Amino acid sequence: MKAMKFCRKQLAWLALALLPALAFAENSYSNAPTRIPTRYATPPKKWVPIYLYSYAESAYQDLPQRTIWAPQLDPYTKEIVQAPISLSQLITDNARSNDIDPLIVDILTRHESGFDADAVSPAGARGLMQLMPDTAASMGVTDIHDPVQNVSAGTRYLAAQYRRYGELQLALAAYNAGPSAVDSYGGIPPYAETQNYVASISSEYVRNRRRRSK
Repeated sequence: MKAMKFCRKQLAWLALALLPALAFAENSYSNAPTRIPTRYATPPKKWVPIYLYSYAESAYQDLPQRTIWAPQLDPYTKEIVQAPISLSQLITDNARSNDIDPLIVDILTRHESGFDADAVSPAGARGLMQLMPDTAASMGVTDIHDPVQNVSAGTRYLAAQYRRYGELQLALAAYNAGPSAVDSYGGIPPYAETQNYVASISSEYVRNRRRRSK
């Protein structure tokens, strides 16, 4: 009997220990096979347009410092070596080039891959911003897992969708489900994954965006 009580106590402690890990389970809407902490948002009954700040308007021209390691060509030995890359600077530079708020690129990248350059989804999306191989190839990407190429193409693609639809939520829907799906439904497609994806990322952006003080 004492042994059974002891086992129950051990199981209870084990369950408590596992709670943090379960809380960081894979996103329900994300294809990325990584554990990504996300504050979920319930899709609204009526979608209200959300607009991005431009790069010049954003207070996030300096993102929190984040460094990743990735294969790079050593300029002296001409060998491929693992080297540190400032992901925060990479995101900021690409946001500036495409004149969009660096905050949205940072949020989207975390939701897509948890900042894992090697992430591969069951559907075949790859890298930091989870590009599909055909999309990446059409944008001139030669190494889809290269952080520099992946973030460059992903940011350009997001900015292109924003210019196409004129507001953030439709751009996010096109990023997740494809612009043909957005066009077919005349708005955000009624897919649970896409609805959760758009609601979660756009609400996080609205909560955290700030204008640059002049």
